[in-house]
Amino acid sequence: MANTVTSVTAVGHRGDPYLARENTLPSIRSALERGADAVEIDVRVTRDGVPVLLHDATLERLWGHGRRLDRLDHAELEELTGGGVPTLREALLAVGAHRVMVDLPGSTDGSVKKIVGTVRECGA
Repeated sequence: MANTVTSVTAVGHRGDPYLARENTLPSIRSALERGADAVEIDVRVTRDGVPVLLHDATLERLWGHGRRLDRLDHAELEELTGGGVPTLREALLAVGAHRVMVDLPGSTDGSVKKIVGTVRECGA
């Protein structure tokens, strides 16, 4: 039997959620610093159309607020989380040349267009 080299890609799921809150800039940076080849992030859109990193439909599990993201303007989100939920633009800048996998939970045609537009604007 011949020796075969198998390539393994390590993906930081929502960044590095064991060391930092998932889908945050510290989590993304930690995953990359610890050797991840890519990071997977979840993107949803606020009521005023800003793509941000959040897996859940509400802020309850991670931020302790039962509010739905799609009913919050970006400014309200910033206030409720102390600026802890990054925009997609901020996340793409944080990953630099590293690969990123974007999951779109709860997406709609409108949110997908907004998210893809942001990705293109960032040259990612």
